[in-house]
Amino acid sequence: MPLITFVIYTSIYIGLIATTFYILTFLEDKKKQRPFFSDKELPKVTVLIPAFNEEETIALTLDSILKSDYPKNKFEVIVIDDGSKDKTLQIANKYKKNGIKIIAKVENQGKGAALNTGIEKANGEIIFTMDADTEVPSFSLINMTRYFKDPEIMSVTPAMVTKNPKNILQRIQQIEYLTGLFLRKTFAALNAVHITPGAFSAYRKSFFDKYGGYEENNITEDLEMSLKIQYNKYKIENAPEAPAYTNPPAKFSHLLKQRRRWYVGLMKNLWTYKQLFSKKYGDLGVFVLPIAGISIIFSVFVTIYLFINSILDINKEIIFYQNINFDLTNVYQLNLFFFERLFFNLATNTVLIFIILFLIVIAIYLNYASKKTGKISGLMINLPLFFISFAILFGFWWIVSIFYVIFKKDISWN
Repeated sequence: MPLITFVIYTSIYIGLIATTFYILTFLEDKKKQRPFFSDKELPKVTVLIPAFNEEETIALTLDSILKSDYPKNKFEVIVIDDGSKDKTLQIANKYKKNGIKIIAKVENQGKGAALNTGIEKANGEIIFTMDADTEVPSFSLINMTRYFKDPEIMSVTPAMVTKNPKNILQRIQQIEYLTGLFLRKTFAALNAVHITPGAFSAYRKSFFDKYGGYEENNITEDLEMSLKIQYNKYKIENAPEAPAYTNPPAKFSHLLKQRRRWYVGLMKNLWTYKQLFSKKYGDLGVFVLPIAGISIIFSVFVTIYLFINSILDINKEIIFYQNINFDLTNVYQLNLFFFERLFFNLATNTVLIFIILFLIVIAIYLNYASKKTGKISGLMINLPLFFISFAILFGFWWIVSIFYVIFKKDISWN
């Protein structure tokens, strides 16, 4: 059996096992009764918004958070301007009349340092961290905070959704984020959430007091914090009924830089917390993290193979056409022959059956997401784009990220 065939069928097999396990876990978790804070029991919360050169979005974010249904006497918002060079601070200062507190730092020290400054000044029992380009519905804060009734829960994640996708890249990211809603809830059921989104997440302040704040030189400080919570054997929950809307990168170069930072940060932080790969950390250590690692290895291998094989196949096709004296200038004949060969290849490819199966699974994920976040437009267009492109993009991002780690290239927020 050729190596690539072995890899493809092994990845399909692992994918089916993981998918079945996650779906069964999700269904079982729906029966679980969780304790929730009542309206009278809601603790005081602080929303921290670090901002650096966010003049285009900071007002939308502040308008959004000020519309929260959370009791006003238990609610404070702190903006930490991290040495912005644009009008971010001037815009934020206009919201002082709404009760928003402003901390102005002279020098830009990074998001982690800005958040730590905010944590020191926060009065809330629950700390929300919010990016300056994120928007949330009025009910998200309450829905997330209710989960902290369980004293073992140190963090709660929202339902991260993209805002108004316009181009192809944003449409692909929309489906990625929506499928992630199902998986994050399933990981929460397994106590295996290992990423708390920096765009919007909630934490118990006592955890910061006991274990310290964010690593200020960490390029994925939110990821490090989630692993720290897991390492200390606390729980991270997910509130799918609490949407948070973020702006996905619109340009390929910006998206590549974002994913490169994410993936390099993931590799470095997992190495720091490599003890998590252990049975004493339950499903996180023996299933979720190992499966994620295997999936990455297979994605990189298959992406490289497909790139090389595609070039070889194109060359073979050209030689084939030349050998049968095919008229390449006849557009009608070329298109007809092309589609006949394409149909034959698809109809005789057993992998296609599994591809259709995974499409059905993704459709189930999206149905769940739409029930939690409301009607989602453009799915009929965005789903095919995601299915055709994401696996290749995912593999490419990882190849670039691994290259940066191997050759010890520096990566920063900027």
